[in-house]
Amino acid sequence: MKKEIISLLEYWEKERGIERNHLIESLEDGLLMVYRKKAQLPKHIKIKINPETGDIRFIDENGKEIQPPSFPWERIAAQTARHILIQKIKEAEKNTIYNEFKDLEGSIVSGRVERFENENVIIVTGKAEGILPHHHKLPNDHFKVGDAIRCYLLEVRPPSKGFYQLIFSRTHPNFVKKLLESEIPEIKEEIVEIKAIARFPGDLTKVAVFSKDEKIDPVGTCIGDRASRIKNVVKELRGEKIEVILWDKDITKFIKNSLSPAKSNEVYIDEVKKEAIVIVEDDQLFLAIGKKGQNVRLASKLTGWNIKVFKVSEYKKGAN
Repeated sequence: MKKEIISLLEYWEKERGIERNHLIESLEDGLLMVYRKKAQLPKHIKIKINPETGDIRFIDENGKEIQPPSFPWERIAAQTARHILIQKIKEAEKNTIYNEFKDLEGSIVSGRVERFENENVIIVTGKAEGILPHHHKLPNDHFKVGDAIRCYLLEVRPPSKGFYQLIFSRTHPNFVKKLLESEIPEIKEEIVEIKAIARFPGDLTKVAVFSKDEKIDPVGTCIGDRASRIKNVVKELRGEKIEVILWDKDITKFIKNSLSPAKSNEVYIDEVKKEAIVIVEDDQLFLAIGKKGQNVRLASKLTGWNIKVFKVSEYKKGAN
């Protein structure tokens, strides 16, 4: 049993980064429970384990070593102790994962596809496993075991039995935001600010940007020459289209910009209902609304206003 204890301690300390002292304390507590149950060990007796040799010592209330109790269930006790040690080690490992990854919550993490559970993807990153749930995958995401993968670390859950602690997403709007930060230095340096993001994962994302520096064109800065700065982001998103628009503190102008690529004539706003009626030329209606209403719905999400679009001829007829 001594060799097994030392082997376990060395493995978990080296491979999982769990401090040996914590493992020793857990094992001492586990063995105490076993001996008190199986050998009626008095409560004032303590167990100490040598972290280098694995020797088990029984200590009385005066700090003196005493002879270990003798009873016929040693094999059962040893098996139980091993089970307790492994359970304690797993608990410690989960705490280690939580402490290591909590600070990374809300950032992009790289990993490798380990396996699949139903339609969910299990990802290994460093020494930890996490889950990319099916509903957090992009429509065009198709992975194989061993594939490299980048995800947004959506949540790091406290240790809990039977649940993955690391929850990943590739559909969250902040995944796009972090990708843009990694590709565009001006965003990371806060020369250009992302004011809002609205996304239909796999299809289209609208990003509203702004710069306090009047000499900076925030839209052009983000897109780059021939869309050079946006290409890598689009590639990571499996071809998802990204539209970068100019944010404006004037809500009327911002709403007009949000309906890009359509050109708007007039915007009538109701601040109480937070609704906006946008008038466009007849030939701009389809662009403004978009396929399956996607453009106007994203514009509404981006601005936080309920936007309704009318073509000029329809609106004039209704007004009459």
